[in-house]
Amino acid sequence: MPTQLQPDAALPLIRFGLALMVIAGLYLGQDVLIPIALAVLLSFVLAPAADRLERWRLPPVPSVIATVILAFSILGGVGLIVSNQVVSLAESLPKYRDNITQRFLSLQGGEGGVFDRAAETFFAIQEDIKKKPAAAEPGVAEPPGTRGLQDNEPLTDQPPEPILVEVREEPPSTFELLRDYVSPALIPLARLGLAVVLVIFFLLQREDLRDRLIRLMSRDRLDVTTRALNDAGDRIGRYLRTQLLINTCYGVPIAIGLAIIGLPGALLWGLLGMLLRFIPYVGPWLAASMPILLSLAVFDGWLWPLAVIALFVGLELFTNMVMEPWLYGASTGLSPVAVLLAVIFWSSLWGGVGLLLAIPLTVCLVVAGRHLPQFEFFTILLGKEPALSATERFYQRLLAGDHQGAMELALEHGDGLISVYDQVIIPALTLAERDRHNGRLDPELEQFIIESASEIVDALGARESIAANGKAIEPRHQHFELMCLPSRDLADELTARMFAQVLKQQGIGAQHLSVKSLASEMVERVGEGEQPVVCVSALPPKALAHTRYLCKRLKQQFPKARIAVGLWNTKEYAARVTPRLNEAGADAVLPNLAAGVKWARQRMNERATVTAPKILN
Repeated sequence: MPTQLQPDAALPLIRFGLALMVIAGLYLGQDVLIPIALAVLLSFVLAPAADRLERWRLPPVPSVIATVILAFSILGGVGLIVSNQVVSLAESLPKYRDNITQRFLSLQGGEGGVFDRAAETFFAIQEDIKKKPAAAEPGVAEPPGTRGLQDNEPLTDQPPEPILVEVREEPPSTFELLRDYVSPALIPLARLGLAVVLVIFFLLQREDLRDRLIRLMSRDRLDVTTRALNDAGDRIGRYLRTQLLINTCYGVPIAIGLAIIGLPGALLWGLLGMLLRFIPYVGPWLAASMPILLSLAVFDGWLWPLAVIALFVGLELFTNMVMEPWLYGASTGLSPVAVLLAVIFWSSLWGGVGLLLAIPLTVCLVVAGRHLPQFEFFTILLGKEPALSATERFYQRLLAGDHQGAMELALEHGDGLISVYDQVIIPALTLAERDRHNGRLDPELEQFIIESASEIVDALGARESIAANGKAIEPRHQHFELMCLPSRDLADELTARMFAQVLKQQGIGAQHLSVKSLASEMVERVGEGEQPVVCVSALPPKALAHTRYLCKRLKQQFPKARIAVGLWNTKEYAARVTPRLNEAGADAVLPNLAAGVKWARQRMNERATVTAPKILN
C-alpha cells in the first residue's frame, strides 16, 4: 500500500502550497488588488484630515469629499508643474547639442581615441572573417565546371544590374494612433480612477469597515485585533508623514542648490527628488542620476558637475545619518534586509506601484505577526527586533564552539556584572542544564560549555573586581563572610562562583566551595565561622532534592545559621518550591543574583549591629 503522509508531516507542504497560491493570486489579480492597496494607503493618510473636519462640525460626506478633492488637487498641481518643467527642459536641450557632443568625444578620448580604435579593430576582424572562403566539406568532390559557382548565380561574366526598391509606409490611421499612444495609458488611468472612488468609500465607511475586519480576524479576541489595527495604522501613518517631512527637507535644498549652480529645471529635479525618495533604495539613485547626467551635458569643464554631485552626496549623507535615525526611530519596525526584500518582492509582482507600496504592505504583515500567532513568522523574518535574545545568542555561540564570540557578547552587555550574570550567562547555563538532562549534549560539548563559561566568568570578574585606583575592593565588614555552596554539579559551582564574585564586587565578604567537596566537608567548612551565613547555589531542573538534603544537614548542624537557596533564573519555579525548601531549613529562596546581594547585605548589616561595641554610660 502507498504510504500516507501524517497530518503533521503534510502541514509544511500545505503551507507552502497556500503561499504559492497567494503569490499567484497577487500577481494575477493585480488589476483589482493594486487600486485597493492604493486606496487603503491613501485612506491611512487622509483619515486624520477627514476626522479633523468632522470635529469642526462638518458632516461626514462633505468632510470626505473636501479632503479627497484637496489631496488630489495637490497631486494634480505637482504633476502639472512637473510636466511643464519637462516640456521646458526638452525645449532647451537643443541649445546644448554641441556641448553634449564634445562631452561624449572627451569621454571617448577624442577623435581616434581608445574606444574608436577598439571598435575599428573589431570591425576589421569581422570583415576578414567574412572574406575568408569557406572550406569544402571533406569527402565531397565538386563536379567539374562548377567550382566557384553559387546557387542561382548566372553563367555570365556580367554582374547583375541593381534594382531600385522603394519602401513606402502608409500614414497611421487614427485608430492606430490611439492604439499606440492612448491604450498604454488606459490601464494606469483606470486603476487611478478606481483608487479615487475606493478612497471615497473607504473614508465614508471607515468605522464600519474596521468593525467588519475585527470580526473577520478575531471575534473572540477583540482586544488583540483592535491593538493590531491601531498599531498598523499608527506605524503606516507615522512612516508616511515622516517620509514626507524628510523628502521635503531633501527636495527643497536640492531645488535651491541646483538653481544657484545654474542647472536647467532646478524645480523639476527638486520635486522629483522629493517624490522618488518614497521608493526605497532605487528612488534616491534615480533622483540624483538624472540631474548629474544633465550637468555633464550642459556645463563646460568639470567644476559644476562635481558641485552637483557634491550637493546630492552631502544631502544624502545628512538625510541618512541624521534625519532618518532621528525622525524614524521605530516607526516601521522593519529591518534593513526586510526593506530590501520587500522592494524586490513587491516590485516583481506589481512593478512601479509595488515599489511605492512595498513598505506599507510589509509593515502590515509584521504588525499582524506581532499580534496574531499564526503570522508570527513574518515578525521573526522581517521585524527589526533581534530574532534571538542575548541569552539565546550567548548559548548558541557556545553550542557552535565559538568561545571568542560568546566572550564578545558577554563583554558587550555593559550593564554591570550582576546584569550580565542574571540576564545572559545564568539563563544560558539553565538552557545547557535542560539540554544535558534531556540527553541533547554530548560529553565533549558539555565540557566545552562549562569551561568556556568559566573562563568568561573569570574574565568578567577580573575586570569588575578592580576599582578605579587599581586596588581590589576590601570587604566592608571584616567579621562577615558568606559561604556559597554548589548543590551537585559543575554548573551549580559556576553559579556559586558568580555569586561570590558579585558579593566581593559589592564589598561583601564571600567564599565559594568546589563541587568536588563532599557534603560533610562543606558542613565542616561552614562550621569554621561563628554564625554561619550560607547560600546553596542550584540550577534547575534536577537540583531540588540534593539542595533540600544539604539544607537539612546544615540546619541540623547549625540551628542558628542563616541559609538561603539560590534557584537562579527561576522566579516562578522558586515561588512554587519555596514551602518545601523552608521545611528543609532554608530561610530564603533567591531567584536571581540581585535578590541575593540584597539578602546578603541585610545579613551583613545584622552582623554589624550585633558585633558593634556598645557605649557604656
